[in-house]
Amino acid sequence: MRLCVVTVQKLLALIAICSASICALGCVKAATLPPQAVYTEIESSGNAAKPPDCNMPVLRHEPLTEYRKVGLVEVTGSVYDSESDVLPAAIRKACESGADAIVILTSKSQTTEGLVGYYLDAEAIVYGKNPNIPSGESISH
Repeated sequence: MRLCVVTVQKLLALIAICSASICALGCVKAATLPPQAVYTEIESSGNAAKPPDCNMPVLRHEPLTEYRKVGLVEVTGSVYDSESDVLPAAIRKACESGADAIVILTSKSQTTEGLVGYYLDAEAIVYGKNPNIPSGESISH
């Protein structure tokens, strides 16, 4: 009888350890999913694509110099992500577009009906005037 009780206790301990391991692996997998980035072109940047690891300036406000908005970058990450986790994906997309910088519009962790996780919304910009707009006309920022 004592041997049966000890065997059952060992079996229960083994089940508990396996359950905890599976749960931990599930949490680690959710935390390590890569952020998903989407780029929507507004107009062509007129620049060639840059390497994905290009030195892309990240602005928190619109620049004081003339620029054009060439695209929108939206990145979603897991509930465990922060801005530092999703920002590289935004930068990669902006580099691919040939942008000169990105302007962060929204950067927050959120829980809504449509999204649970970290959300970053930015504009890809190119400095200077649009060569297709005749001089004398103003461009809106």
